[in-house]
Amino acid sequence: MRRNVAGGEKQPVPFGLPVVIRLVGAVIALLVAGDLARADFQFQDWWFDRDQPGQLPSGFVPASVNLDSGRWEVKADPQSSSPPNVLAYISPDHAGLSPQVLFLETVEAANLELSVRIKTAQGGESLGTGVVFRAQDDRNYFVIWLSPQENLVRLDKVVNGQPRTLQEQQVDTKPGVWQTLRLSIRGPVLEAFLNNRFLSAREDGWELATYKKGGIGLWSRGAGVV
Repeated sequence: MRRNVAGGEKQPVPFGLPVVIRLVGAVIALLVAGDLARADFQFQDWWFDRDQPGQLPSGFVPASVNLDSGRWEVKADPQSSSPPNVLAYISPDHAGLSPQVLFLETVEAANLELSVRIKTAQGGESLGTGVVFRAQDDRNYFVIWLSPQENLVRLDKVVNGQPRTLQEQQVDTKPGVWQTLRLSIRGPVLEAFLNNRFLSAREDGWELATYKKGGIGLWSRGAGVV
């Protein structure tokens, strides 16, 4: 685990990675003060190597909705892209399509740079994993997520627990392969990259301004144990 924080008024809590799932390491930079030209940034690398396998990682809290859909826990994985530990989402077969979110504690941001390494354990329509941002609570947020079976990256807006797709784009991917998802968010402008390949940009002041600032978390939907 490494921590590299520069500037800012408060330190962000450890950030992790998700999927149906496995995650290793994350890097996050939060714009915490000032305007876009004059701002203090905080930088954080986060790994799970010092967390106890079988437990939640420190600094994270699961959402209160869909708790029966699965659980998040640190798992030992010597074959991961960053051994020895990853963060896993484990979901029983009967969980269906109920998503689960794992939030960073005490962290809110409007603008950020974020990079995570993720791998889905299985494929299926509408199954996958991603990152939540500008969350008002566990039923109102934006999420950008990868569906390997459908070869899609989707940007959804969730209102009162109901998702609506704002944008989707075809990608070349499949279950069981490590992927790097990177986001850059500045005001109404969101840019997404998969494995350093530019995917899409969205600039829509009405949509992204609905939730101007909020929590950050990991999102997963699907069944299976990784």
